Amino acid sequence: MKSKINRFERKWIYKSKNYLALVNSLFRSDLFFTTQYPNRKVNSIYFDDYNFSSIRENLDGVSNKKKIRIRWYGEKNKLISPYLEEKTKKGSETVKKSFIINELHNENFFNLDSLEVIKELINKKIKSKKILYPILSTHYERQYFISNYSNIRATVDYNLQSIYLKNTSQTNVIKNFTKNCILELKYSTYLDKFIRKKLKNITLRLSKNSKFVNSAFDVPSFNS
Repeated sequence: MKSKINRFERKWIYKSKNYLALVNSLFRSDLFFTTQYPNRKVNSIYFDDYNFSSIRENLDGVSNKKKIRIRWYGEKNKLISPYLEEKTKKGSETVKKSFIINELHNENFFNLDSLEVIKELINKKIKSKKILYPILSTHYERQYFISNYSNIRATVDYNLQSIYLKNTSQTNVIKNFTKNCILELKYSTYLDKFIRKKLKNITLRLSKNSKFVNSAFDVPSFNS
C-alpha cells in the first residue's frame, strides 16, 4: 500500500474565462495560498461493472460510494509509474487508498491489448464480486497551491477531456470541458468549520462535481 488518506474534498466550478481571477483570489485569500509545485498533466482510467453501478450510486446520491481508478502523470499515451486508487466517500468525508502497480509501467494506453491487460490486472487486485471494466478516462492539466500552514491544498483543473473505453474495440473522445475549470480544496476533517469561514472571498456555491460521473452522461451504453 502506498498511502491511506482521510480528508474532506470540496469542489467548485468556474468559467475558464475567470481562471486568472480565481488564481489571484487564492493568492489574496486569508489562507495565503502559494504555488506548491509546477503544473502537470493528470490522467485517470475509471472502472465500473457492466451495469454502471458506481456511476448510478453517484447520481442517486448514495452516501457510501466507491470509485476505482488508475492514475498517472505526464503524457496520456503511456502509463508512467501508475498507481491504483480506491476512493471511498462517506457523506462529505473521503478515504483514499493508493497502491503502486509496477506491472503497468510503460503500458501503451491506446493499445487495445493493453486495455485487456489492465482489466485483468485490476480485477485480480480489487477482487470485486462483479467484473470491473475500464469505462472511461479523463485527462486534464492541474495547478497546485498550498496554504501558509501547509495543511490545506488547493488545485485548479482545466482543459479537461474524456475518452470512452467501455467497448475496447473502439475508443472515442466523448466530451471536452474547456469552458470550465474546477477548484478543489483538500484538508483534514477537523478543519472544516475553520475552512468554511475563510472562503468568502474565494468560492462560489459548493458544487457536486465528479469528472467520472459528468463524463458518463455521454457514454452510449449508459444512456441506452
